[in-house]
Amino acid sequence: MTLTAPARDQRRLLDVQALDTKLAQIVHRARTLPEHAALAALETTERTLRDELVAARTVASDVEREATRAEIEVEQVRARAERTSARLAAGGTPAKELQQLLAEAEALTRRLRTLEDAQLEVMERQESAAEAVAELEQRAAGLAGERAKLLAARDTALTAARQEHEQIGAQRSGAIGQLDKGLVALYEKIRERRDGLGAASLVGETCGGCRLPLTGTFRGVVTGAAPDDVVQCEECDRILVRSPDPELRR
Repeated sequence: MTLTAPARDQRRLLDVQALDTKLAQIVHRARTLPEHAALAALETTERTLRDELVAARTVASDVEREATRAEIEVEQVRARAERTSARLAAGGTPAKELQQLLAEAEALTRRLRTLEDAQLEVMERQESAAEAVAELEQRAAGLAGERAKLLAARDTALTAARQEHEQIGAQRSGAIGQLDKGLVALYEKIRERRDGLGAASLVGETCGGCRLPLTGTFRGVVTGAAPDDVVQCEECDRILVRSPDPELRR
């Protein structure tokens, strides 16, 4: 049995289709915001930077401990050298013991010089490690700022899209609520399985949905259909909305 619906409702169905198309476009735009891709790329960069920062902080911590050990060792040898120098300065030391003290003082001086050189090298590495950490932390702060800006831009765009979607959705509800219920049910069913396009204009002898010309047999069906008959494209099954005075009627 052929479904019928007022021809006026069929034509107004195109207005609903236009609103549905716009709603789909809004959703697509919200899903494909450039901020989404930028945030994903930024996340990859931040993840790499976090790994580098962990490694740099580990190196800095290890060098810090090494510097502490070097300082303690230098202080220990320096204190012993000072005690030895004090004993030598006090005088009255037997010749044999004096010779031992002099040898010890000389050995401690050499040892202290070696340790101080090593300590200087560690301090230089400590400074380099700290600079590396500071540089990475600065980069991390910069990325955090960039992330904040992207999130703000994304949220602003999503809010605008949501508001527009709500506005168009309200228009759509008002428009479709006035149409023939059977026509609406068919439209929704077709739209669900046809990528959101349930109705299309008949443009001359071509379906505005699949863009295919009508065959001779189907052309006769369309020509002979009453204004209130709901006609579906034989190729894509979409509702063909005819103008009040279509070219086919001649």
